[in-house]
Amino acid sequence: MTSKAIVFSSSLGKTRKVAKYVADGLNADVFDLKKQTVINLSEYNHVIFGTGIHAGKPYGPLVEFLEKNKDQLKGKKKSLFISCKNDAEKGEAQMRKVSEQLGISDAFFFPGREKNDEGLDAALDDFIKEMKKR
Repeated sequence: MTSKAIVFSSSLGKTRKVAKYVADGLNADVFDLKKQTVINLSEYNHVIFGTGIHAGKPYGPLVEFLEKNKDQLKGKKKSLFISCKNDAEKGEAQMRKVSEQLGISDAFFFPGREKNDEGLDAALDDFIKEMKKR
C-alpha cells in the first residue's frame, strides 16, 4: 500500500487547480468534496488534504470530512496545503493556525511569488518532490 490520495475543498477554483496539478505530479487519485463526500481511503497510505480559506477558516466540507473519517484516517500519513490570497507572512501564520485546528502537522502554503509553466505557484513543484519522498 503506497498510494496517495488528494482530498480537497474549493470554492473559487484555485485549490481545485492546485489539487489536480499535485495529483498529476504524484500519480495520485483526487477527490473533490463538492462532488463526493463518501470516500474509501483504505487503499491509500498517504492522504493530502487541500482547502481554501474563508474568513480565516478552512472550508466546511473539509472540516466535516475529517471529523466523519477519523477512524478511517488512523495510521495514515496526512499532509495539508492551504490556498489563500495572503502574503507569505500572513499565509504562513494562517497555515499554522489551520494546521493546528485540523490536527495535521505536515502543512504547506504556497506564497505565489513565482509561477511555473502552468501559471501556478512554482513552489508546487518542490511540494510534489517532497510528497514523493513520503
